[in-house]
Amino acid sequence: MGMAASQARYLGLTARKTNVEYEGQQINQARTALANQSANTFNELLALEVPTAPSTQDYTTLQYSYTDGTTAETISSMTALTDDPEYNYLITHYHYSDVYTGVQSKLSNPQVVLDEQGIPTYVGNCEVTAYDADDPEQQAAYQEICEQFPTENFATSDNIYTWEYQGRRYYASLEDLTAAANSALDPTTPTVNQDKLTTYYAENIETKIEQTQRAFVDMDESGRPQSIRFEDSTATFALSTETITDENAYNDAMNQYNYDMQVYEKKIADINAKTEKIQEEDRTLELRLRQLDTEQEALQTEMEAVQKVIEKNIESTFKTFE
Repeated sequence: MGMAASQARYLGLTARKTNVEYEGQQINQARTALANQSANTFNELLALEVPTAPSTQDYTTLQYSYTDGTTAETISSMTALTDDPEYNYLITHYHYSDVYTGVQSKLSNPQVVLDEQGIPTYVGNCEVTAYDADDPEQQAAYQEICEQFPTENFATSDNIYTWEYQGRRYYASLEDLTAAANSALDPTTPTVNQDKLTTYYAENIETKIEQTQRAFVDMDESGRPQSIRFEDSTATFALSTETITDENAYNDAMNQYNYDMQVYEKKIADINAKTEKIQEEDRTLELRLRQLDTEQEALQTEMEAVQKVIEKNIESTFKTFE
């Protein structure tokens, strides 16, 4: 190999070695960036809170009840009294009872039929008759409805009509019946697409009856209430204790937990996928860096060999002139 060729080769090797070193620096910087991403991903993982499943104990309470001889009463709250010499608790208790109640309802497309004198004759397929004030059942319903809805047309009308549908007796004022009958958009089909008719009925509805009273509550040795005497009676009633779990609240909490767990598992899966991608990129960069190290060693070895050739050429050249 001549002097010029050796020098050209050495310069080429030097340039290639410089490129290898630069590429190696770039790879190290990229691996550093991946390491930072990995650290951030790990911090994301640490920041996640594992959802906690609800416990039935959190939704379970002791419920006290008693029977006064006619009704079963349930105690909903007990507030301790500190400045009362006779009674130690303010008790709220309740029971359910049928209460005769007036109800308002809106009947869609009632199909009210009026005769030539403007008197309602039918609501749908039900025959309409005038309210009979001498009928005790109708009278009781009318009075209850008026008491419940004193400002409605029903309470102020002098003409009330009634009909039966599926075992229930309904009532409506002449004014409301007439308005519904005249509301049809097409006069040729007067019973089609009528406006809603305001109707009423009265019947027994199960109602929560609640009362709050002062009471003296006697405790057993464990501190659990065992009997109760209210301020308006000398009777003492034995208290029954029952463990009650709010199933609806517990189920809601469990549904929320299941949702939160799905979200948590999705985040874990996303973090794992991100971490795996980072690790795969890092392995690829590490492999390339090893290849560059091997190439650099080979370049260094070849450069040393070419350097020796150049040194010999120089030595032989100078010997020629001695």
